[in-house]
Amino acid sequence: MIAPKQLRFSSIAWQRRLTIYPRLILITIAAAFVIVIMGGSGSDTASGRVGGDFPAFYSAGTIVADGNIDGLYEPAVQAAAQVELLGGEDGFIMYPYAPYVAGAYSAFSGLPYRTSYVIHTVLMVAALVGALILVRPMISVLDRWFSLVLGIVATAYPIFVGTTGGQNTALTLLLLAAVWRALAEDREAWAGVAVALLLYRPQYALPMLGLLFLGRHWRAVGTACTGASIVFALNAAMAGPGWISTWINGVRPLLKADAEINAVNEIAPTGFLHAVLGPDSTIATTVGGAISVGIALALSWLWWKQRLDLDSRFAITAAGLMLLGFHTIYYDSSLALFALLLMLDRRLINVGITMVIWSIGLIQLVKEPFGASPLAPVVLAIFVLALSRLWHAQSTADERVLPIQDS
Repeated sequence: MIAPKQLRFSSIAWQRRLTIYPRLILITIAAAFVIVIMGGSGSDTASGRVGGDFPAFYSAGTIVADGNIDGLYEPAVQAAAQVELLGGEDGFIMYPYAPYVAGAYSAFSGLPYRTSYVIHTVLMVAALVGALILVRPMISVLDRWFSLVLGIVATAYPIFVGTTGGQNTALTLLLLAAVWRALAEDREAWAGVAVALLLYRPQYALPMLGLLFLGRHWRAVGTACTGASIVFALNAAMAGPGWISTWINGVRPLLKADAEINAVNEIAPTGFLHAVLGPDSTIATTVGGAISVGIALALSWLWWKQRLDLDSRFAITAAGLMLLGFHTIYYDSSLALFALLLMLDRRLINVGITMVIWSIGLIQLVKEPFGASPLAPVVLAIFVLALSRLWHAQSTADERVLPIQDS
């Protein structure tokens, strides 16, 4: 029989291991990253081209820095700017963002490509850590197991790719976390600032703004609208007052081509069903659109009625945002993180379910035999699971509160 003192020592030892091991794994990954970066030159390394989608952002910044803002959305201009960045690969990686985002990336244009990519990756890692720090007061499991959670989160395949693959998903997580934290602390003006900063991803910022309006968070809405005016002015100063039509007309054909190329990476209902049924499928458009509309209506109802606590509403919202559009790539499934952590914290799911979901992310590596992203049904299931379990938990808690009766 094991004595209580021995059990206590064993428990402490395991807690130390669960703190140290994730740190060692992250240090090993960082060391491997440094080794890869130090080998080769330009965008070429011993393990292949480095940077993921970063050439699109780096080249867009270079185009703006060279004063060719009118050619920012021209395929030929983008392709020419990426010739030396793609390691001999054909074609180019499209740049779909608004002009002011390219203006921000022009800060990298004076630096070598590899140096810029390293700085960008470090910034995205910092954003990921910052997102977890911001939600720490709302998710108590992060207080006790921050290193362990960080290790699991950072190595989840979609998040890992979004962080090291030249994308800005970690920044999106940081800004959503900032909105959540600001609302939780009744600092609505800062929530509005975060939403305005999120406008580089309008497919997330605009629905979030609409939900804040339905939730009657007036100061947040007012600040966000002021920030949106500043963003509009920045774009107009760069590309003229008609920048919105220029942007949409320039990006539309690129997005259509990208949707076909990235069909196996789509996780939004419409994009996923088009990957399964074909790019011209009316059924895919109708059913996928209906699912997205249903999710939008569910989120709108949650914020209008406020039957759930703020933490539950926000976690469900983050998981639902990526399902509202028609073109969402698998690394944005990272937005389901908050829902998973909150459900785990409230013991509505166990660690086993969490690790199964973590493991499913790896299937994205062998997506071709499926012909579509295996993550698409998973992220939809996470949204439904979060909505149902958090709602049930709230309803059960309400039933336990007995009304006070007059004597």
